[in-house]
Amino acid sequence: MAEFNDEELALGRVYAKAMLDSADKTGATEALAEELCAVASLIDQNAELRGFASSPIVTSASRQLAIEKIFRGKISDLLADSLQVLNRKDRLGFIGCVAEAYRHLLEKKRNRIEAEVTTAGPLSDSLRERLRAALRTRFEKEVDLVEKTDPNLIGGLVVQVGDRKLDASVARSLSVLGDRLLDRASRELHAGTKKYAQAV
Repeated sequence: MAEFNDEELALGRVYAKAMLDSADKTGATEALAEELCAVASLIDQNAELRGFASSPIVTSASRQLAIEKIFRGKISDLLADSLQVLNRKDRLGFIGCVAEAYRHLLEKKRNRIEAEVTTAGPLSDSLRERLRAALRTRFEKEVDLVEKTDPNLIGGLVVQVGDRKLDASVARSLSVLGDRLLDRASRELHAGTKKYAQAV
């Protein structure tokens, strides 16, 4: 999906918050996130749909009929109604911004963040857990890792959280921090085991 600037995300956040508040009332926040992402990706990847959604030549009435024909009954009424609201405001072309803003708001609500990790090769299980632990400590949130590989990447890894890209030195520090956390946890576990053994 395309990247968006702060102004676009601010606009998307207005609609995303209204959608999140509505979904929260019925416990459908996670389901709506998946639907919204799928619809935004569909429009983003289909040139015809993308043009139809954003072209100033296409009338709002034409888009309204198309939304009903293409989406109604295949997605939740909440999302279909939201698409119609975007259409009436001539913002249907901003559906990608809305989806991205919704994801950010939902992560904040559930105290989670998504971190994109790019490495030259697949992450090992141990490094994956070290990174997750280090990022959890750094951002004080639970972390969902999105792993990508780039064979051309030289030296270490690249970590991006939202619009913040952590450079190689920070990424290495995170890895070292993860090592220290695991080492400390191991020592505390062994110490606790010894105390337990002495007590019984």
